[in-house]
Amino acid sequence: MKIYKKISVAATIIAVATLSSCSDKGYWDEAPLEAGLSFQCSTYNETLSPGANEIVIPIQRSANTSDETVNITFTPGANCPADITVPSQVTFAAGSNSTDLVIRIADATPPYTYSGTIKFGGEPSYSGISELTLNCPVNYVWISLGKGGFIDAWVMDNAEDMYEVEILKAEGFERYRVMSPYKEYYTTIGPDSWEDWIASTGPEYIDFWENEAGTLSFNSYATGLNYEGVDGQTIGAYNWTAFGEGSGYTGDFDIWYEPGYAVLSPVYYINGLGGFGQQQFAVQIALP
Repeated sequence: MKIYKKISVAATIIAVATLSSCSDKGYWDEAPLEAGLSFQCSTYNETLSPGANEIVIPIQRSANTSDETVNITFTPGANCPADITVPSQVTFAAGSNSTDLVIRIADATPPYTYSGTIKFGGEPSYSGISELTLNCPVNYVWISLGKGGFIDAWVMDNAEDMYEVEILKAEGFERYRVMSPYKEYYTTIGPDSWEDWIASTGPEYIDFWENEAGTLSFNSYATGLNYEGVDGQTIGAYNWTAFGEGSGYTGDFDIWYEPGYAVLSPVYYINGLGGFGQQQFAVQIALP
């Protein structure tokens, strides 16, 4: 059912290698020259998929004449989920210069990040790299559902119909992603209404999902418009929660209007300047 004609609307991190060369997962090309124990790199980065995961951290030693057990300490980072298990010891077999620290995660859930610091415990202090920073964000696995429909009746007030857009779904989750929702409008009839207010073709995507209250949540995003065409005066579409309980805004208008048809009510706002209030049911999305 289409209701839009009836409504009234009111970071790139660049790592520079100096003494050693590391891969994405923090691996050295060569073993350390110093005697003792060493991680292969001081930072381990890996993007995890939802669900159970294993993270394998190689550890090296220079002497291998006998077996050796090494104590490990792990200090979780801020907001690191509790279902991470880091062994308190690892063992080198006699004759071996390497072993693995196998970290297990029971049920990784986006958008959390598993982070913390791993050290060799006990005395004496070891040469090489004795401390490793763990940084493992969890991302959804997105699957295309095909072509759906999108309209923002506040921005696209001169549109005749919904625009065809690709809709993705997170595998195993009731979370949806609308790809390039404003692009076609801004490159066709948009300039007739917004002239030099158009600063870009809009967000790469909009995510929305059902929350614990039974309504819908969505990520806030830049609409692609600059207020009066002034650089830096970006008009954003915000979820009501960005303004707090005292704002008078509510999530009661972010709902499934009918199965497969979502309606969202963003607060259109320019940071530090003001805005246009919450526009009820302005954004409408039809799943394929």
